[in-house]
Amino acid sequence: MTSRFSRFMHLERPRGDKTDGEGQVELHDGGRFESVEGPGPATSPEHGVPEAHLERFKLHGQTPLVLDAMPEREQRFPRCIQCQTSNSRFTRACVTCGADLQTPEQRADDEARWRTEAQASARMNAAMTVEGKAAGRETERSESEEPGSAAHLFEPSLGLGLLRRIQAPAARWTVLAGALGLPWLLTRAQAEPVRMLGVFVGVMICTSFVPSSFWTGARRG
Repeated sequence: MTSRFSRFMHLERPRGDKTDGEGQVELHDGGRFESVEGPGPATSPEHGVPEAHLERFKLHGQTPLVLDAMPEREQRFPRCIQCQTSNSRFTRACVTCGADLQTPEQRADDEARWRTEAQASARMNAAMTVEGKAAGRETERSESEEPGSAAHLFEPSLGLGLLRRIQAPAARWTVLAGALGLPWLLTRAQAEPVRMLGVFVGVMICTSFVPSSFWTGARRG
């Protein structure tokens, strides 16, 4: 009786008998790698690159690019007195009408205009500085006078400053009555710690209504 796995034993046909040595791959002689030449002696880039390729990197009587390091305020541009066209600093003739920009009349007009522009720029910078300082002082003053600011909170005292933050008059009087009545109720309690707490709270509330000038004057003295 054959097994159900016996069919897997006949997947490949028999190849017949093989003699020893058949089916083995014969390797070539290892000397074939000895004929390969290695890298030659290292050559410098100057000798390896043709001279014609290096010509474009050489300066033939030319000078490197010179940058203009003058500050911006010194870069004055001439304006033609004939057509009122602004020209480059290095232009000797007007690009519009071709007038000479090196004449005494042209240079005098440019100098006068440059002085006027410099004075106007200086006045503008001074005005902007003054306006900036004034705006800063106004902002500081408005912040100090704002009802919700810390400086306004202690004027004339901390207690009154806190009550002033309450907008509704009825709520303000209710809070004041509660602040004064709470210590009195605590001092009427039977337990000794609660009565001591009432005394402490009452002292703190009364102290908050002392004018701030009293504390600052005492500290300075």
